[in-house]
Amino acid sequence: MMKKLSCITPNGQITIPRNIMKTLGISGGSDILIEVLNGVVVLKKIEVSHDQKESKLIYKAV
Repeated sequence: MMKKLSCITPNGQITIPRNIMKTLGISGGSDILIEVLNGVVVLKKIEVSHDQKESKLIYKAV
């Protein structure tokens, strides 16, 4: 089990420590799923294809 202490900003943002990001194989811009299970926050790495990311855009460059 890996543990690290982090802090929540006034805007509700947290920093995921770099070594945890590396362990999970995520980087800036990665998609994650946030769940609450029995009062515990769980972050899960999810794989989203390039096409699925594009379909989420409101505006697409032409």
